[in-house]
Amino acid sequence: MDGGRAMTSAISNSQPERPGFGLADMSPAYFGLVMATGIISLAAHMMEYGPLASSLFYLNIGQYGLLCVLYALRAWRYPARFFGDMFTHLTGPGYFTAVAGTGILASQFMVLREDLVAGKALWVLAVVLWLGLTYTIFTAFTVKRDKPTLDKGINGGWR
Repeated sequence: MDGGRAMTSAISNSQPERPGFGLADMSPAYFGLVMATGIISLAAHMMEYGPLASSLFYLNIGQYGLLCVLYALRAWRYPARFFGDMFTHLTGPGYFTAVAGTGILASQFMVLREDLVAGKALWVLAVVLWLGLTYTIFTAFTVKRDKPTLDKGINGGWR
């Protein structure tokens, strides 16, 4: 029995430390969930799986709303973490999932419900987010005094 505990302890101690899972540690890239759900919903619609497309659309509305609330709470309660992630090479680009998720949800409103008002409103929000994030994040990356080397500053798995 003791050997098993020692082995479990050794294994858990050798693994890299994982970030927390609270509001302060929330990943900037969570809007990828909205993106992916919306893409599958639109594909289901194109393949004439109407009930699946609609179910995923309504799920996506809920996910989008929840994430907006969580991101707003994170910005309000932990502004240093929220904006710190925005200006960090490894996490900053993850904020662009909010742009893509908003655009995909706009497409869902237009294609699945023919709701051009909601779709255009979300599209305008996506453009505003894109402009704001593009100029904020990339300007911060450009003027930042201490920049990581290329192999440490860019990867495909935004946190």
